[in-house]
Amino acid sequence: MGPLRRQGSRGDPDHRGGARGDRRHPPCGRSAPFPDPGHSRAGVGGAARRERPAFRRKVRTDQRLLDVLREDLRLTGAKEGCGKGECGACTVLVDGQAVDACLMMAYQADGAVVETIEGLADGALHPLQESFIEMGGVQCGICIPGMILAAKAIVDEHPGATADQVRAGLAGNLCRCTGYTKIFSAVAQAAMSPRLTKPRRFLVAPAAPRYFRPRSLEEALEILAARAEEVRPLAGGTDILVKAKDGMESRAALFDLTAVPEIRGIQEQDGQVWIGAAATHTEMMRSPLVASAAPALPAACAVIGGPQIRNRGTLGGNLANASPAADTVPPLFVADAIVEVASVSGRRDVPITEFFPGPRQSVLARDELILGVRVPRRAGVRGTFLRLGQRQAQAISKVSVALAIIFHDGRPDWVRVALGAVAPTVVRARETEKALMAGGWDALQRAKDAVRAEVRPIDDLRSTAEYRREMAAVLLERAVRRVAEA
Repeated sequence: MGPLRRQGSRGDPDHRGGARGDRRHPPCGRSAPFPDPGHSRAGVGGAARRERPAFRRKVRTDQRLLDVLREDLRLTGAKEGCGKGECGACTVLVDGQAVDACLMMAYQADGAVVETIEGLADGALHPLQESFIEMGGVQCGICIPGMILAAKAIVDEHPGATADQVRAGLAGNLCRCTGYTKIFSAVAQAAMSPRLTKPRRFLVAPAAPRYFRPRSLEEALEILAARAEEVRPLAGGTDILVKAKDGMESRAALFDLTAVPEIRGIQEQDGQVWIGAAATHTEMMRSPLVASAAPALPAACAVIGGPQIRNRGTLGGNLANASPAADTVPPLFVADAIVEVASVSGRRDVPITEFFPGPRQSVLARDELILGVRVPRRAGVRGTFLRLGQRQAQAISKVSVALAIIFHDGRPDWVRVALGAVAPTVVRARETEKALMAGGWDALQRAKDAVRAEVRPIDDLRSTAEYRREMAAVLLERAVRRVAEA
């Protein structure tokens, strides 16, 4: 776990000796949308700890961050396990946040500080490395570099982290041999070390070409207008890069939106809360503004993937993907959200209930981008989100329920109910809402009958229609009780 050598036989990071060094990258499966490779500037391998200068490096337009780290820089601590963001073996820190390097394009690290396991030890082993050795948290070692980097993100943010914080922070990392008890103990011990220091942050100016990493909304829309049939927008990459792994998308046909400031942020505007399309699940989960206007949304974001997925996945990506099982969509339904979209021709607003004409379909034209969503603020609104999956984390929902209620004198005065994964698109359960408005036990039973009638589930590999229908009623009752008892 100590630092690996990062130089070839001449002491030159770009020199490769022997047959392995003479290996050439295969050509892209499809021609890149832009003919020249981009330049990515990033501090790699512990730059935040050792204050190494930023450097520029040419990367191919189809290379992931993991590919550049392992193949070009020979920083092989990050492993490719699943290639789909499920195992966490490729975890690195980008600007202090744990991310899956297999789900991040190399040029998306432009202007960022990237920390890998090779740069963690600074003269002596890091307290986390010492604790993993002392507590027996290491066996085969495949998962350990990613596990330690994810743990570093925990202790950097939460010195003296609690057991619950450790478990939550490692939810995106799988271990197939050691078992988690020793790993949790190692992180808990390291979290109390007096040698932990507050991480330093550095600002590095971006340098990637604007034609695949635009710096403004105008530039992004012009790219789409000119090449709508050739390119696809990319932000978090947690869905489209999984499809690329399965051969369903070309990584060379993507351009990055994460440097576009007009689609970032969460703010209050004229009595509404605006959430940018590039807002991540982590940002929404932690936002007091989102919690006040759409209280079911942070609850949904909290159960999406592990920390690495939440740190990268975005609201706009979840909407554009148009999955009937998308977890952020039912909370937006019950918040009466409005989706803002734009093209070079102009902007338009689309109510969230009209955004999905069918499964995996949206009203977006090929040259349009999602800018964000607006959520009206309602005094006293309470809400929650519940779901069932194959397991508690890292699983697609079999059925989900979002609920929002405003009470007046102890009785419902305004109600919204929406369900996911139980129909071709997310369902706004209007008859269920009417039943709940009456208040009381009998009203809840009528609402459960109504929701069974309003959903249209199917049998598939994940569940049966009968189970989904019954669980929709069960989750509705749990949600009502949770909101009423809050």
